[in-house]
Amino acid sequence: MADDTKYWTTVGSTGTLSAADLAKVSLNGAVIQLGTGIAPPAAAAEDPSIITRQMSAVVRYNITPVDGLFVTGGLYVYILQVRFRGTVSGRLVQFDLSSGTETDLAQFDRSSPDFTTEYTETAVETVLDFVNCAYYVEATLTASATVVGNPAEIAAIKVYPSFNF
Repeated sequence: MADDTKYWTTVGSTGTLSAADLAKVSLNGAVIQLGTGIAPPAAAAEDPSIITRQMSAVVRYNITPVDGLFVTGGLYVYILQVRFRGTVSGRLVQFDLSSGTETDLAQFDRSSPDFTTEYTETAVETVLDFVNCAYYVEATLTASATVVGNPAEIAAIKVYPSFNF
């Protein structure tokens, strides 16, 4: 397998949560879900404003070095790709081990009623530096706390470089 196809990937259910957030979600195979995935009542579908009280859960995914993240030569961007449903926001974060500084490299904020795969990209001047930094993806799932239906779910996350931008 060529290095340019050795991406960092994870499934939604492998993330790390606080004890409080762990009690809010369910894990089913690869998917992490916040909220209940039953069709919403007709009133909620007709008037989304009745879905007022929101709940959220924060999930963190540790990124480990894989061959495909270390590109050489040319201009490139790093892609944060998420397969999700509902309302999901996220960020690709660089943590500087010596200073403790956190820097957002990419941000993701999307909503979709059906499972979809979307991405966001960021121009990073150098290859990811796993000697001096650590990296993680922090995702926030947001769903209605009072109305059944429209859950927030993550099935998979991928981080990889791209030369096609």
